[in-house]
Amino acid sequence: MKKRKQIRGSQTPTPTPTSIPLDTNDLAPECIRVDKVYDWVFFANKYENKNFIPDEACRAAVSAALAAGQRVEVQTAPVDPADVSVSGSIIENGNPGKVLIVWTVPVDVTILIDGVAECSFTIRTQFTDEIMLCVPTGITNDNLNIRATQVIATSGGVLMGPDPFGPMIPLKVVLCKDVQVEYPVKLEVLAKFCFPRPNNIPVPEERLQCDLSLLEFPRQCPGLFPVDNCECQATALARNEDTLATFGSGATADVVTGLSTLRAEICQECSLADSTWSYSFTDTEVGPTPAPTGTGFQPDFSFTFDPSSIDSVTCGEEALTAVGEGIRYFDGAPEQLFYELQIFTGLLGPISEGFRLILRNTANVVIFDSGVVEALVEFGECDTFADLLGGLDD
Repeated sequence: MKKRKQIRGSQTPTPTPTSIPLDTNDLAPECIRVDKVYDWVFFANKYENKNFIPDEACRAAVSAALAAGQRVEVQTAPVDPADVSVSGSIIENGNPGKVLIVWTVPVDVTILIDGVAECSFTIRTQFTDEIMLCVPTGITNDNLNIRATQVIATSGGVLMGPDPFGPMIPLKVVLCKDVQVEYPVKLEVLAKFCFPRPNNIPVPEERLQCDLSLLEFPRQCPGLFPVDNCECQATALARNEDTLATFGSGATADVVTGLSTLRAEICQECSLADSTWSYSFTDTEVGPTPAPTGTGFQPDFSFTFDPSSIDSVTCGEEALTAVGEGIRYFDGAPEQLFYELQIFTGLLGPISEGFRLILRNTANVVIFDSGVVEALVEFGECDTFADLLGGLDD
């Protein structure tokens, strides 16, 4: 290993920097307002109704066509469940109590005579339900959450009706219904604020069409969100701190004296997504122009490094290690590397707190090691659900 002389003196930044404060995000009791579900039923019914044709000219044309033996058909358009009107009334409170529900379903109808559309109109047909629900005293009609989830409307054709109504249109309606009894309550829960994850998932070129159930809650994506909280958090600040760095590995490695500048905030508020850091190294052995040596000109080892990802963070005794990928800019040329950034405090020796940065190439060979560099460090443990639940898994 070739050893190069150390710099003399030390670089003292002006003004003297202060450490970066920690933004904590520990578990705490929170009071939330949510709707408690007292009862929830889902059911379906089929209704049949005969409806007269509201348009007088259309009634006359249909009557004439039926009398002449022409083919008369009825087409019904799909019904959007959101267009169904519904009202619920509590007849009797209790456990269970009785609730009356009135449904109004609009069905768009087109009548065809020998395959040609004669007229179109909307039939509003009504149905009622009486059901037993948990509606204790204090629950009112405003606490009923009632909706139609699916509507299937069909017609078998036109029937000759009695005077003065004329031809009648029979409708069959299948109605799928969701009824909930809800009441707002305030709960004290053990929680911590969560944060959005990075937008790092590429949009696929083709979207998959999924048939989602209207009655089941979507499952969370445990591998994506919410992200696991960090077990610790740390900040580090170094400005032009003396560094004895090693470039390369083995017998060909160079030991270079220089200055390190680092600003790191890892797992702020105990969230990995809220992490950032940057680093630069300045070679102090190189002057304005390269100096000749016995084997050629002395190179300038100065560079900057910016992480492109922070893949994981592990915690130790008053120490934190972040790993990921990033880009080193050496003489303006970018190079993709893997990094390991260690931040620690409570050390024994001349440097009590600081950091160490190790860079590896794609062959996993160490090409840079900053050694232990002094820095202003703030370190703290994060409370997790496992901590407060007796060591159980999150």
